[in-house]
Amino acid sequence: MKNDMKKASDPCIKVEGLKKTFVNGTVTVEVLKGLDFTIAPGEFVSIMGPSGSGKSTLLYLLGALDTPTAGTVQMNGRNLHSMRGREKSRLRRTELGFVFQFYNLVPNLTVEENILLPIILDGKPLKMYKERLDELLRIIDMEDHRKHTPRKLSGGQQQRVAVARALIFDPGVLLLDEPTGNLDSKNSESLMRLVADINKTFGTTIVQVTHSDTFSTWGDRILHLEDGMFSD
Repeated sequence: MKNDMKKASDPCIKVEGLKKTFVNGTVTVEVLKGLDFTIAPGEFVSIMGPSGSGKSTLLYLLGALDTPTAGTVQMNGRNLHSMRGREKSRLRRTELGFVFQFYNLVPNLTVEENILLPIILDGKPLKMYKERLDELLRIIDMEDHRKHTPRKLSGGQQQRVAVARALIFDPGVLLLDEPTGNLDSKNSESLMRLVADINKTFGTTIVQVTHSDTFSTWGDRILHLEDGMFSD
């Protein structure tokens, strides 16, 4: 794997004045209230906060899955939210990897088919990614399960497959939304060890959202989010 980042002195992610407001009838809710921060290439950052603090909303904005009410999110110098729809879709497919609390695997596809799904959707020749697939199966320790469907896997195994799928395009940034939320403590620790190894071995920039004191410490830095603002 390789990581096509800008020079280390430039931030990978730069957020300025980021606000997100939701309006429901006559009720206006400020979810994010003007955030400013940067994330360096290869950094592993945990965004920690209780339910309703705005952390998942922030992650969706970092992943160009939602549009801010105000402010900007830049990735490698590009404003994500000024991109055209097709450009944004390609960015999400090839430069960003997403791992969610619920594994979102396709039940009737095998492990290797689930990992290759982004390649299939992008219309790329599968044979070009055979070595990448084999490497990822080795990294997640699932070589002997490549032909299994999700129903034959444990929750921890399914989440490791979801991580491999997120990495198939070798994205520069991996975004994780409560990745241990459906796992027991043993599988949670195993998953975080895998994520930390990916960060250290390949230099992948990682941003995880969590409410866990334990798993937030696996990152290089913790950003505490409460009521839409960072606290000390």
